[in-house]
Amino acid sequence: MQHRYTRRQFLGLLPAGLLLTTPRAEALDDGRSAYNYQLDLSILFNFLTLSLTGTVVQEIDRKAGRYRVTMDGTGTAISTRTEATGIIRDGRFMPVESRSVHHFRGRQNTVATSYDYERQQVQLHAVTHTLLLGRRRQVDDTLAIPPGRHVDDLISAELNFAADTLDRDRDGTYSTWVMRRARADDEGPDDVSPDGYRAELVPLRFRTTPDGPGGRLTAQIDITRFSSWARPGTPARLTFAPNRQLESVQSSLILGTTLSVRVTGIA
Repeated sequence: MQHRYTRRQFLGLLPAGLLLTTPRAEALDDGRSAYNYQLDLSILFNFLTLSLTGTVVQEIDRKAGRYRVTMDGTGTAISTRTEATGIIRDGRFMPVESRSVHHFRGRQNTVATSYDYERQQVQLHAVTHTLLLGRRRQVDDTLAIPPGRHVDDLISAELNFAADTLDRDRDGTYSTWVMRRARADDEGPDDVSPDGYRAELVPLRFRTTPDGPGGRLTAQIDITRFSSWARPGTPARLTFAPNRQLESVQSSLILGTTLSVRVTGIA
């Protein structure tokens, strides 16, 4: 049996921006770059096999101090569209607004975020549905950005990693903060809170290590703060090309679920 699901429904499995939009370092110059992605998901020990393919377009204008990233995907009875815009200050990519709309079998998932740097606050408005049973989750919340703290979305975090402008600790750990829907530590994949939802800022931290000769890198990322599908103590494994382009993602999740992602560039 084979099924196809939208990218938004995979968002509960992994921070999808990490999967689909990491650019090549040289592509961070002014101009337009495009990429393809292929995502394959196996649930319940291969009882269900799900696939998603799509394209990412990245536009950077350093003179104007702006960037824009769009992601589109299609499949059987599905469509997905994400657009993220931001500013570039002192070489660092800073998100301003993003909106995602995904349709699947009559269910619409929407996620909208906005960042106000004058007021030092970020807003999240989202209506999503759980992967298996389609239960509704909604969050409408505003958070203060702590003074001196960099807050990214997953797209700007990837751009900053590729440009080597992501914050880095003395021990070599890359770090930033990302706004997400707050959830209980014991939340199951189809659990819904009767009290509604709030947003929260969570740390995103990882270290890279050499992956043999040639300059390739690997990183392991703990995604338990991002997904109720994650297995504690089993981080996702990412591999990067010598130019810091994301090449692949492998993750072992709960319920006999495995995730594989491959990203390819377009000249």
